[in-house]
Amino acid sequence: MMRKLFFIACLFLASCNMPGQTSTSAPQAWFDMPLPDTVLLPPSPCHMIAHGASPNGIAAFEVYINGAFAFTEPMSDSQTLAVLDIACPNLVSGKNLIEVRAQDSNGDWSEFAQTTVFLEERIPADAPPPLSTGTPAPAFTAIPTLTATLTPTATSTPQPIGGAVIERISSNLVYLGDSSCGTNEVVILARATAPNGIKVVVLFYRFATDNSSSEFQSVGMKSIGGDLFEATLNPTSLLGGSVPFEQATLQYQVVVQQNDGDTSIRTPVLADIAVQACGRVTVSCSSFTEQRACIANGCNWVEIPGVVLIYECRSP
Repeated sequence: MMRKLFFIACLFLASCNMPGQTSTSAPQAWFDMPLPDTVLLPPSPCHMIAHGASPNGIAAFEVYINGAFAFTEPMSDSQTLAVLDIACPNLVSGKNLIEVRAQDSNGDWSEFAQTTVFLEERIPADAPPPLSTGTPAPAFTAIPTLTATLTPTATSTPQPIGGAVIERISSNLVYLGDSSCGTNEVVILARATAPNGIKVVVLFYRFATDNSSSEFQSVGMKSIGGDLFEATLNPTSLLGGSVPFEQATLQYQVVVQQNDGDTSIRTPVLADIAVQACGRVTVSCSSFTEQRACIANGCNWVEIPGVVLIYECRSP
């Protein structure tokens, strides 16, 4: 486990064997969703996913709405790459500025990451019709709206643009447990380019059920030539042979680290792979991440002392 944490810290924060960087690098924070200028029409929910990274471990996130403090979300354990996955705070009609920053275990804060969300007002069903004889406009659901501003310049030199996209997945359904039901692994193929060169491409993944989700974990993707990178996930192996659920969704995201340490090139968090249990479900205590569920299933909720308090669900 320690080697794994060290590996992740080296890959994403570029803190290993790189000149000019030390273990006291400032923490970083960024948004994965909602995308900038997302438009929401009630009752569509607003969900936010943000990341924080620091070689010293991420202890907490702070969220602000329109310049006002909203809440602090402490992390249960201090990870070098932490995820904030939570519903958005209350928004106002119109434009909303959402800001997040991450604090490391030394108490240092990152710069604020920002995104914007537009909350449209829903017209009541019994409202009088508009004074118009034209064709009524269609109803719109929540979709991300992208805007661009073009600024002419006297001379311009095209700049290389990086990107990350999922080219192919080998299957939309994999089985957990016994191999008699079907394939137990999925191969994810991504195409990645970066203007400053690629140091590493990493695949983040987690398992999400109707009631809960695991923490994001990561594996390095293997270069297979050109700008293609590949990784194979075997849920049975990743979960240590246990079968903690009947079915779940495998959520994943590809992140590119450039040679200068930048990690802004990434795919969205995707959720198009189903994981189905094959055989008897065996729930282990370590699969519960909330105190209430842990105790309800006859397990012990244990506090592990340290700079940042860590809680684990353990077998009695």
